[in-house]
Amino acid sequence: MTRSTPIRLAVVGAGKIGTHRALLAGRHPGVERLVIVDLDPDKAQLLAERSGADGWSSDLESVAGDVDAVIVSTQEGEHVAPVTAALRAGAKVLVEKPLALDLAGADEILEAGDPRVGYSMRYAQRYAVAKSEIEAGKLGRLVGGLARVYDTIAIGRTILARSPGAGPVLDILTYVVDVLLWYHPSHPVEVYAKGHGTLLRSEGYEADDLVFAILTFADGSVFDLVVSYSLPANYPIAGLATRFELLGDEGFLIVSEDHGDQVLVSDHGYDNVYATDHHLDLAYLGSRTSGEWALGNMFGRVADETRAWIEHLTTGAPCHITTGAEARTVLAVTLAIEESVRTGERVKLGEGASRG
Repeated sequence: MTRSTPIRLAVVGAGKIGTHRALLAGRHPGVERLVIVDLDPDKAQLLAERSGADGWSSDLESVAGDVDAVIVSTQEGEHVAPVTAALRAGAKVLVEKPLALDLAGADEILEAGDPRVGYSMRYAQRYAVAKSEIEAGKLGRLVGGLARVYDTIAIGRTILARSPGAGPVLDILTYVVDVLLWYHPSHPVEVYAKGHGTLLRSEGYEADDLVFAILTFADGSVFDLVVSYSLPANYPIAGLATRFELLGDEGFLIVSEDHGDQVLVSDHGYDNVYATDHHLDLAYLGSRTSGEWALGNMFGRVADETRAWIEHLTTGAPCHITTGAEARTVLAVTLAIEESVRTGERVKLGEGASRG
């Protein structure tokens, strides 16, 4: 029987994902003390009350030395300071993706320690099962393929309004890049990408609607990556729609997550909890990327990832959450895609793309 050592945990950021993780942590038997931290004290106190936390604060520095672990669920451009502070205080850290918005920020974090990074797609069953089959040699050597991820313009607007620096490549294609690098034993060496934007740019956002990227690996394998932020607002998803097609010299694998298996049509509508002012009359249930609360419990990738991390810390259970070094490589690839779109040139990744 595996013995459990309870932990003291702080959740930093009382937004949507921070709320999910705090509610999950508040009911986990491995968490003996929970503290909520947010720069807005009203938000911190409210989430502390909702999650049954033992306390709250608007200052991470005041609590970092008194906890064993920290979850950083701040906005994309606000990861570096709280993550480095928590690591330097000796805490284990789980931070939302991406690790940072530039390599300098990522390197600052990695100088302080090695956090885990919440690329929660790894904790969706279909992607984990695919990983297991690839590791078992069912495809042989990966030689190429494609991966695409779509989202609606309603969600795109919400993300860009919150974090203008997190365009579709850094914000959602990053999930696909992480999974592909997780699957592939080789390392990426070159990117060539094209993109354009009309819808989002016409609304004042500095972001392309559509990007195509060719990613080449050291072993010569080539993958086509596609991202779009601008499906029609009434398209019936409330999160990402993804598809992988992986070609090996001994097999072929398709992983599809387009969500059409559970459809709701209702005169009462369906709330898109991410884009809070957007409602759908026809919706694909289960398409919320973070997961779903139903019957008092949370189901899905963020829930499974959060539980896996807590159980890893308290019992030593296996954990395949993205490491800081892996997340830096993902960031290097996505930044190279953006650079290639901007310059129209091929971008070499070189040895500096990977760390660790």
